[in-house]
Amino acid sequence: MQDKARIQLTYGLYLGVVTAIFGLFLAYTQGNRENAFVISHRRFQIRTFWIGCLYLGLAALLVRMLPGGMYLLILPTAWWVIRCVKGIRDTVNNVLVQNEETWLF
Repeated sequence: MQDKARIQLTYGLYLGVVTAIFGLFLAYTQGNRENAFVISHRRFQIRTFWIGCLYLGLAALLVRMLPGGMYLLILPTAWWVIRCVKGIRDTVNNVLVQNEETWLF
């Protein structure tokens, strides 16, 4: 499978709830580690998964502590979707992810 198609498949898998773990596996096993394009998107995908899990865990913890905390679950979900759409857009435009080390978008 081409690198670009594999990167886009990983982002697509991340948008599914259950399939995100398969996307993580795909991100860790992506080949062509010498290509800066692949390295950039791979790092962004792996960080999106783990930071997203952290944000979701913190939001889930706060749901129990705050009244109306259920709405806090919207924030990590929106963050996750925005990062995936940004990654797909960068892949389609054949550009590296800008600032792939960020915890934001």
